[in-house]
Amino acid sequence: MELSRYRQQLGLSALPSPNEETPLVLPIGATAANDRAQTCAPLTRAGLHAIVKDVFAKAAARLRERDGASARADLLEKASAHWLRHSAGSHMADQKVDLRLVRDNLGHASMTTTSLYLHIDDDRRHRETEDKHRIDW
Repeated sequence: MELSRYRQQLGLSALPSPNEETPLVLPIGATAANDRAQTCAPLTRAGLHAIVKDVFAKAAARLRERDGASARADLLEKASAHWLRHSAGSHMADQKVDLRLVRDNLGHASMTTTSLYLHIDDDRRHRETEDKHRIDW
C-alpha cells in the first residue's frame, strides 16, 4: 500500500507494468515526469542510510531543545536503518507473529538469528513454562 502511494506521488501508476524498468526507490528529486526516472539508477544503500541518519539527527536536535531530553537525544542520534529493521522485527515478535514469518520477512537464514528479536520478560516466560510444561508429580 505504501509503495503504491509512493509511486502515485511520483506520478507513476500504483502498480508497475510488467516490463517497467523504473527503480523501486528513486533518487531524491526524481519524479516520473523527469525523463531520468526511467533511466536513473535506484537510490543506493548509502544514500538511504544518509537520509535515515539525517532524519534521526534532526529528531535528536529537536529533543535536545527540550529540558532534560539530552540522554534520549544521544540515543536517538545513534539510530540507523538497521535499528529500524531491528525495531520492526522486535515488534512483529512481540505481537506474536509466527517467527518463521518474521525470519522470512527479515531475510534471515536461521531461526537462531530471528530468535534474537524475542524480548519476552522472564516472569512471563517462567509463568507460561510452568503452566504449559507441568510434570504433575
